[in-house]
Parts: sequence; structure tokens; C-alpha cells
Amino acid sequence: MSNINRRRWAGIVLFSAFTVGAAMAQPAQPKIRRVSFYTVKADRVGDFLAATKEFAEAAKKAGSDRHFTLWSSVTGSREYAQVRYYNNYAEMDAAQNDPKLKDVAGQMSALTSRIMASVESSRVEISSIEEDSSLPLTGVAPQTYARVLRTWVRPEQFENYRALIKAEILPAAKKAGLKIYSRARVRMGGSLYEFSSVTGFDKWADLDGESPIVKAMGGQAAYNKFLAKQTPMIVRSEVQVYRFLKDQSHMPSGS
Repeated sequence: MSNINRRRWAGIVLFSAFTVGAAMAQPAQPKIRRVSFYTVKADRVGDFLAATKEFAEAAKKAGSDRHFTLWSSVTGSREYAQVRYYNNYAEMDAAQNDPKLKDVAGQMSALTSRIMASVESSRVEISSIEEDSSLPLTGVAPQTYARVLRTWVRPEQFENYRALIKAEILPAAKKAGLKIYSRARVRMGGSLYEFSSVTGFDKWADLDGESPIVKAMGGQAAYNKFLAKQTPMIVRSEVQVYRFLKDQSHMPSGS
């Protein structure tokens, strides 16, 4: 693993705050979500999970307030996603000098080397939270699974799409009583016309029956009318599911 990649992990993990995610508990109402996706070598998954667990434990013991969550994909390609939130971009600079981690810097460096020895490839995606079409994130604990809907919007339909989601999907999410509904627009690491919508669920059985969103909108017929409006606005969309890894995450006390 190159030194560049080792430094990349240090910046991503050592001083993190995917959620996927995702829509995970964070102090204050965050503006920016940074998700780091990792493909781990097939024969090093155990090493990766052990080292990231030790890393999270060290951050907790040091009392760092740079929180993060780690998630593993359960659909699509096998990957891990580390999620953290910031109130502004300046916090990313401040995160690189967490004084609470000073005394464990050596331990963190050794763990970083172990982690990166397990990583085959990585990518980083930075998004801005769409506050006017998301439920509040503050005080919301992670659920067992995160359902991530990624949508690529036609540039000429960009504002129409945002308005449609705000007017029809957000009210339905509120009415349905969803614990988590977070929307973000990609700013770096992908198309500027790409959005991600994150909802949570606790068990697969929760997906049986009619979707809470569909039910809240008045049933399948009403939802089909929404789809008829949305379909001409988008290029494509896809859904992936991630599972929360509590032992490999560092969250605020009580989360």
C-alpha cells in the first residue's frame, strides 16, 4: 500500500466525525456528509474488522469528539462505508489536529498501517445535506440497516426534481413517522446532479408489505402519479443496503 493511500486513510479515519450514513447520530445539525468507501482484500476482511474495532475503541478511550460510523454493504459489491458529518468545510481542517488524540498518536498510526494493509481500493464522496427536504439528523441513533437510494437527475430538470421531492416525499416521510430520512447532493467525488436518499430499518421483515412512504402518500395509485412526474426528470436510480457496524464506530455517548 502506498504512502499516499496510508495518509488518505489517516485523514479519513483518524480524524473523522455513511453514516452511508448515513443518517447517523451527530452533534448539532450537520451541513456536510463525507462518506469513504473501501474495498477490502478478500483474505483480509477479518484483519480489517479487528483493526477498525481497535481504532474505534482507542478513539472512544481518548475521548475524541470526532465521531464516525462504519457500515458494510449487504447488497451490490462488497464494500465498507465510513460516514462522518461536519457543520462546514473548515471543520475538516480542524479535525486533523484533534488534541484529544495526541497521546494515542503512535497507537493510531500503527492501527492505520494495519488497516491500510487490508484495503484494496478506496474512494471518497462529499455531499451537502438538503436540509429543506430531510428530517432532522440531530439525536437520531443509527438503525440496523440503511437503505440508500442514489438518483442521477437530468441537468435541465434539477430544480424541478428538488421541488418535487420537497413537496411530495418529505411530507410523506414525516407522515409515515420515519426515524431517518436524509437527502444529500454530491459535491465532490461524483456527478453534481447525483442525490442520495437514506432511510433506516431495523430488520428485513420491515420491508414486507406496503412501503411506509407509499402508504403515507395514499397508496400505490397516488405513488404511481408521483413516479409519473419524477421519471422524466431522472437518468437512472439504484438502491443499496448497508448494515451498521457498532463495534467499528465511534459515536457520542448515549447514541
